[in-house]
Amino acid sequence: MDLSHNHFNGELSWKWEHCDNLTSLRISNNNIFGQIPTIFGRMARLQVLDLSSNNLIGDIPRELGSLSMLLELDLSSNAITGNVPIEIGLLSDLARLNLASNNLSGSIPAQLGTCMSLWSLNLSRNKFQRSIPPKLGNIKFLEFLDLSYNNLSENIPGELAKMRMLQVLNISHNSLSGTIPNTFGDMLALTFVDVSYNDLEGPLPNNKAFNEAPFEAIQHNEGLCGNAIGLPKCNGSKNRNQGIAARIMMILILSFLGFLVLSSTLIVLVNHYRRRIIKREDNEGANNHNQRRITKREDNEGANDLNFMHILGYDGKVFYDRIIEATEGFDSKYYVGEGAYGIVYKAEISKGQTVAVKRTLSSQEDSGIVDMIPFKREIQALTNIRHRNIVKFYGFCFHAQCCFLVYEYMERGSLRMILKDNERAREFQWDKRVNVVRGVADALCYMHHECSPPLLHRDLTSNNILLDLDYQAHVSDFGTARLLRPDSSNWTAVAGTIGYIAPELAYSTIPTEKCDVYSFGVVALETIMGKHPGDHLSLEYSSSLQTESVMLKDVLDQRLSPSTLGLQDARDVVLIAKLAFECLQADPRLRPTMGQVSRELHFQVPLDIPLSAISLEQLRNLNVEKFRASQEMS
Repeated sequence: MDLSHNHFNGELSWKWEHCDNLTSLRISNNNIFGQIPTIFGRMARLQVLDLSSNNLIGDIPRELGSLSMLLELDLSSNAITGNVPIEIGLLSDLARLNLASNNLSGSIPAQLGTCMSLWSLNLSRNKFQRSIPPKLGNIKFLEFLDLSYNNLSENIPGELAKMRMLQVLNISHNSLSGTIPNTFGDMLALTFVDVSYNDLEGPLPNNKAFNEAPFEAIQHNEGLCGNAIGLPKCNGSKNRNQGIAARIMMILILSFLGFLVLSSTLIVLVNHYRRRIIKREDNEGANNHNQRRITKREDNEGANDLNFMHILGYDGKVFYDRIIEATEGFDSKYYVGEGAYGIVYKAEISKGQTVAVKRTLSSQEDSGIVDMIPFKREIQALTNIRHRNIVKFYGFCFHAQCCFLVYEYMERGSLRMILKDNERAREFQWDKRVNVVRGVADALCYMHHECSPPLLHRDLTSNNILLDLDYQAHVSDFGTARLLRPDSSNWTAVAGTIGYIAPELAYSTIPTEKCDVYSFGVVALETIMGKHPGDHLSLEYSSSLQTESVMLKDVLDQRLSPSTLGLQDARDVVLIAKLAFECLQADPRLRPTMGQVSRELHFQVPLDIPLSAISLEQLRNLNVEKFRASQEMS
């Protein structure tokens, strides 16, 4: 129900008890006064409540905390007073909360940190006091945070740096003090900051958003320094610390001189010992051969204890020899699989320590997008990737005879292998499949939005998604990956696997993030259908069917009996199917970003109609309607 801009006057005194089935209620931009009716908290199906831009007064009813399906709550631009009820923290599906421009007071409730689905939080232009709750940093999908024009004080909590998807941060016009945490430099998605009119000091974080911030966004902070326009450069040490610095320097110099003396003594002793060994070897030629064999064996036994999390710190030759020994020279019996750019082997380095070794090939690079197929470029990218849903990279070896990379070994193999095996597919239950799709979405979201520059996979398939013992997804095989340079317009060769490549690459070889989005849509459908979706990818094929619409339940993996799907699993499967078809839009501009997909996959969306009544045509039409609605709003 949308009653906005209708020039309503008076109180909200209607008989709301007859509106229990409402899912959306918008009464913004009117002249409504009085308090918010507590009866709104009984509308169990309500997903959107917008009462903004009225003359409402009084407190926010605690009863709103019982609206378990609420996705959007907008009470901005009223005259609401009192504290924000802690019951708001019970709204686990809440995506957007706007309480700006009211007279709210007290402290910001830490319970908001439990609203894990929030992507927009606006509490600006109120009278909030005390500190910013550190628990707000738990809202990992938050993109917009505005706490400006309040009376907030104390230090900025470093926990806010955990919000790696945050794009807009406005904490201006408060009384915040202390330094800005240097961990804010790791917030790579941040594009806009405003910390003006506070009492902040110290250096700005080493972050593009801070370094390129206009002076208006950092002004009126007496102690700030850094590279931003209008700020003084940071002076290393203050005068009162110069004496301490001088003493530390003296200690370092003396320590270095002592190290030189000790090193010289050791060199003399080692040379003396080596001369004695050489003399002994001349006299005992036969024993020399045996001694070398013993020494080599000891080196290899020591390599058994290599911790591959720190493999790059070890001797490269020992590393190479140990891998060759563990795979018996890359014997076929250790073969695991292969892709377009490498063959994978299983190597047991020591008891309980197994790794995957991929022998790689390289090819030519092009200039517009940094080609990571060449060995060193691929390593450079892999060593900078850290995500729970991306396979761990342990080390590499660059040898004249062969080059290989070492990864974490995944016990269950690839998603494709599991789906092709009937017995293993039956063990791969719906909740596990939903979790795999979420994991892949989170990995691509990280690559597209948290890596700088963004990283494109360009060959996402079910064969490149590996599963561990707990069925956690790990995206692998970055042999075709590219670092996307935003200032580049050069073309590159088409890469990818037939059946997963975005259709626009048929007429343009310029890859974008939306190419990965399309491939994700294919993989998502493949995961719930149990096989490649094939013709269901084509809208033309779907519309050409002469028979009745294809039902979703009929294309789901029949090995898991879709008719027995529980309510929660049914909700998740329908959501995956809907988002997958949205990702498969022929026009890349209509596809969502992986950030949007990842965020929506973590929502609890109500299922309005039974799964058995949902058709593929309905899912496609939902996406078309969603696009049209967004166009009308814009």
